[in-house]
Amino acid sequence: MPVRSRREGRQAGRVMDAHAIHVAAQVRRRLLPILVAAAGCAAMVASAASAADLPAHPFVSTTGKAQIWVAPDIAALYFDTGAQDGSAEQAAASLDELSTAIAALLAEHGVAGNDIDGSELAKKTVALSKPAADGGTSAYLLTRHYRVQVRDLGRLPGLVAALLARDHVDSLSASFERTDKDSIDRELMGQAAADARANGTLLAEAFGRKLGPAVAIARAPLDKMGQALLEPPGAGRPTLPAAQGIKAYSVPPAIPFAQSVTAVFKLGGPSADTAAARKSSR
Repeated sequence: MPVRSRREGRQAGRVMDAHAIHVAAQVRRRLLPILVAAAGCAAMVASAASAADLPAHPFVSTTGKAQIWVAPDIAALYFDTGAQDGSAEQAAASLDELSTAIAALLAEHGVAGNDIDGSELAKKTVALSKPAADGGTSAYLLTRHYRVQVRDLGRLPGLVAALLARDHVDSLSASFERTDKDSIDRELMGQAAADARANGTLLAEAFGRKLGPAVAIARAPLDKMGQALLEPPGAGRPTLPAAQGIKAYSVPPAIPFAQSVTAVFKLGGPSADTAAARKSSR
């Protein structure tokens, strides 16, 4: 290459002379061990992070379950009432009058006042399909949401029929529960724990080992155990199950209760059968 062209190429960054090539090679030789060491450290950190997710000792993970169907002894009714008028004051007065009538109806069917929650109110403006007598094209709509506990299930069908017969009662639904739910859940949890230990014992014995103590317990499966252990007790668990639309006035004969538990047990030494077999073989 001519000297002039070579000088122009070097200025443009397209040509490297022998000295530049020698320097680049030295830089690569010095950087390569550093990059290899950094990659090794990163691999060790990733391996340690992965290993930290599991116990260092041999372990076995099992799941236990327990379920029972029990007749409900309490129900909750959910429904809405509302009043509409061009005047906000008149709509509020109509809703108060309707609420008084609803309270009287509930009392007639044996519902105590402290079992009635009608405190949730909503107010909005709605457009009228045709102008009102005074020429207005919109009105105020006030609604009240009810949650009513019914402790005497024998009176539930009559109460539901009376509510459905009233005007301005909408979105009627119900849920059923047991008043001793906490006691049932505790009993089922004990049964689920025993089932998990029994399953773990069978699994360990299948490999000639004993089952050691539990080192981790959660309601969730093993792959979700970390998230489950961070949740506060009772998180996301409503007092009553989600309401269902009423298709019949009869009380269901039974409702399900279930508990499950995942446990991680330390794997113990050889089982009695395995130890005896080894001794006899000697």
